[in-house]
Amino acid sequence: MKTKNNKLIGLIMLTIGLGIFFYWGNILTQMVYLPFSGRTTEAKIIGFKSKGSKWIVKNGNNGSKSVLTGKSPFFEFVSNNNEIIKSQSKAPQVFVFFNYSIGEKISVAYPIGDTANAVILNWREIPGLLLMLAFGFLIIVVAWSILRGQKI
Repeated sequence: MKTKNNKLIGLIMLTIGLGIFFYWGNILTQMVYLPFSGRTTEAKIIGFKSKGSKWIVKNGNNGSKSVLTGKSPFFEFVSNNNEIIKSQSKAPQVFVFFNYSIGEKISVAYPIGDTANAVILNWREIPGLLLMLAFGFLIIVVAWSILRGQKI
């Protein structure tokens, strides 16, 4: 299919690809530098967000109705000011084998004075982030080839 707007399509795709790449890359970067520049503490998984915006909490269960869904965990921790902070994982949870359990202890890091931006420090956060980074990179490569006038 031939279109007259190849440059416009390429620019839109490039913008979307860069947005995806830098959004998820920022979260991965926070996971790397916050343990050194912020505060690290222990948190506990208290529930999940799965398929929509419903917060699912089930005692003694993994919190999912479907076995094949990744679940984004909610967690709580006590800050240095003795406040109980509740937050949610910012990384996409796409793989069923990497799910958390309710009550599981995890490490989180947050910027000093900004507990709302806490990130989970766990290897289970990395696969979803890498998948999104690869998707963003793929869109950037396709957009770049469109802008250069090459066949895909």
